[in-house]
Amino acid sequence: MHRFNKDWKLSGIQRIYYNTLVKQLGGFGSEVGKFTWPTSVSNTSEGDLAVKDSGNQQIQIFSEEGHHKHTFAYGSESTKCLGDVACTSEGLILVTDGSKGIKVFSREGELIHILKSSKADWKHSYGLAVLKSNNIAVTDWTDGGKIHIIAVDWRMNAVLKTNVIDGLQRPEYIAVTEAEDLLVSEGQLFGQKGGCCLKIIDSERALKKTIGPKYGEDFNFVNPSGVCVDKSGNFFVADRGKNNVTMFNRDSSLSSLVVTQDLEGPAGITVTNNGLLVVTDCYHHSVKLYKYKQELIL
Repeated sequence: MHRFNKDWKLSGIQRIYYNTLVKQLGGFGSEVGKFTWPTSVSNTSEGDLAVKDSGNQQIQIFSEEGHHKHTFAYGSESTKCLGDVACTSEGLILVTDGSKGIKVFSREGELIHILKSSKADWKHSYGLAVLKSNNIAVTDWTDGGKIHIIAVDWRMNAVLKTNVIDGLQRPEYIAVTEAEDLLVSEGQLFGQKGGCCLKIIDSERALKKTIGPKYGEDFNFVNPSGVCVDKSGNFFVADRGKNNVTMFNRDSSLSSLVVTQDLEGPAGITVTNNGLLVVTDCYHHSVKLYKYKQELIL
């Protein structure tokens, strides 16, 4: 199903497609190409998809077309299903897993180093994103919630500097816009205690905007999870409480529910280089790729 919407033309979209599943990967299992608990996904420097399966404690690499390439283990998790995967422009694969460090793997799956810092505990590290500068942003549940911005010397695999953004409430997934704004989801995992929103933090690391719990005319977040940005600056938020994915335009003045069917526990999300929305569907043990737009033809 698709619908023409003239309001989205400034966001590079001619038509919005709804619930348009293009491909599904996985299914329950521990063998190659299967998942137990897929929770995160990221684009590699080569345009492949790196999927973190917290159930099997593995990273699986797939082509954009959905062909399995290889699998490697990232080790045990100190807190089950806590953590993320992200990729640098140089081809490194970064994994958080609730431990006191960030695991750095080669594209072939060899553990190169574990980034640690005496200034950061990271014992509840969760979301992970790579900035244009190749600095890293890590969400952390310590002391209610914070974000660490980490400057790294990648030649020496050493943490040079860490800046901390405090005052968040159980931040989960995180994404970075072209302007280096941070998009951070605050879920609702342990009772009605705030959260249920997306926070936008500007490049000066001040709170710019909060979206939710209510947004648009009739919508609200229950337990927002994965977040990502497409090449036009539109951004997406998955909600594992409502089992859907919402698309917002760059300034969040427009929103549209692009996936509302056949999800159960959507978590990490991304957009491929060829413009498909990728959703890790935890309880269905799968990764789903959706068409969500027809680009504007000028």
